[in-house]
Amino acid sequence: MPLLTNLKKRLIRRFRTREIIPVKAYNKWASTYDAQPDNPILFLDNLLFKELLTKTDLKDKRVVDIGCGTGRYWEELSRQNIAQLIGYEASPEMLNKIRQKYPTAKTYLHSDNTLKELNDASCDALVSTLVIAHISNLPAEWREWNRVLKNHGEIILTDFHPVALQRGANRSFMHNGQLIYIKNYIHTLDKVRSLAAKMNWKEVDFIEYRIDQRVRHFFERLNVMEAYKDSYDQLVLYGIHFRKEK
Repeated sequence: MPLLTNLKKRLIRRFRTREIIPVKAYNKWASTYDAQPDNPILFLDNLLFKELLTKTDLKDKRVVDIGCGTGRYWEELSRQNIAQLIGYEASPEMLNKIRQKYPTAKTYLHSDNTLKELNDASCDALVSTLVIAHISNLPAEWREWNRVLKNHGEIILTDFHPVALQRGANRSFMHNGQLIYIKNYIHTLDKVRSLAAKMNWKEVDFIEYRIDQRVRHFFERLNVMEAYKDSYDQLVLYGIHFRKEK
């Protein structure tokens, strides 16, 4: 059964549900996005991103965060002694939040799969966390990433595992008493790797995360141990590190 299926079924019985496109969804979620103390997925994604960073040298690099949201990982990235951090975000409301937190940073609205503020081969690294499944036209998006990335540049990304999405897992949040589901596009790992190969990106590292003891306390706190047992050992996230070859 998918992650938190039982819990969501209980909620669905009580609240109307609907799926909306990512930009509209995150505009609604922006005001409460940073206040999620009981979110096991964000907890695991944080561990996953840090694990990928331990194997990557971003010192003195110009780094672009695609789908930067409210800047959830900007403190962590700043500890890498990078030269410059630039953020792109599709949701205007999420962009407002990160601009409040980092008023001097360069942050831009991301639309139409373009990074128009960036020149060709002007960036050393691109990072993107929990974003890929929100992108409908991944080839167009990645061609733009490839355009702005230098040779030997790094691409570090995390996302919901496509196996989890295929099994019915989804991103959702409560808004004004309504459970909102965010639309996802399933990009299989075969598709991701095939597209990366067309960009001449070499796979450097690949990590998969499952529901395990590390997140048990979240389920205990919410008193949904049945959901924990149902989802235990199921794939939920993956992280991948590519390097652009000549």
